[in-house]
Amino acid sequence: MSLSSILDNVGRTTFKLGYQISPLILTGGVAEKMGGAVPIIVYTQAVALLNGLVAGGISGKLEGYDLDSMWCHWSPMSGATLVDNSIAEYPYANQSVAANAMVVNPLTLSMQMICPPSGAGAMATKLATLQSLQVILNKHAQLGGAYIVITPGQVYTGMLLTRVSDTTPNPTAAAASQFQFDFTRPLTQKSENVQKQSTLMKKLSGGMPGLGFVGSGNPLESVFNGIGLFNG
Repeated sequence: MSLSSILDNVGRTTFKLGYQISPLILTGGVAEKMGGAVPIIVYTQAVALLNGLVAGGISGKLEGYDLDSMWCHWSPMSGATLVDNSIAEYPYANQSVAANAMVVNPLTLSMQMICPPSGAGAMATKLATLQSLQVILNKHAQLGGAYIVITPGQVYTGMLLTRVSDTTPNPTAAAASQFQFDFTRPLTQKSENVQKQSTLMKKLSGGMPGLGFVGSGNPLESVFNGIGLFNG
């Protein structure tokens, strides 16, 4: 096999694993006692793996799992926000004041989990997995846990799960086979202990402290702050 073929296979595997098999990482919350970060595949694949081991033991052989046979696959839904600002409709003194008066809105993102039944005991595996997943997600929220969501276009950090809904297009043919996970990112995070105002807003407010800067959740933001790119 040529080097280009090997690199191509590695790239495809990385893409499938990172973006389609386990693009969600639970941080804090239930993950706190497991190193602080746990990929969602630990919870979505656990019951299916156990079921496969039992079935393999009964038949006298244990079959390994490939990425195409995982219990569920993920994909980002259209409409995710990278920048979302609001501005008042009343007139401003000038363009600079208007630019500094914008309000940053929370970023939102929806992921789609597709889990069609497949293989022996598929419906029992589905029911057990969804039941356990609901318990884990609720407990994670109660403990203040957050999520890292990885998409081909952006890595979202500090996301909170606000809703999980059944969006199966044809429930008669394949019930409970597609779910929508809605995430939002609040305007604060642990690394944003010191809030800053722009130079202009400091002058306008007489130097009073305010919320002139909030983080976007982009991992590169701290790097840019470190080199002074955002300093006013």
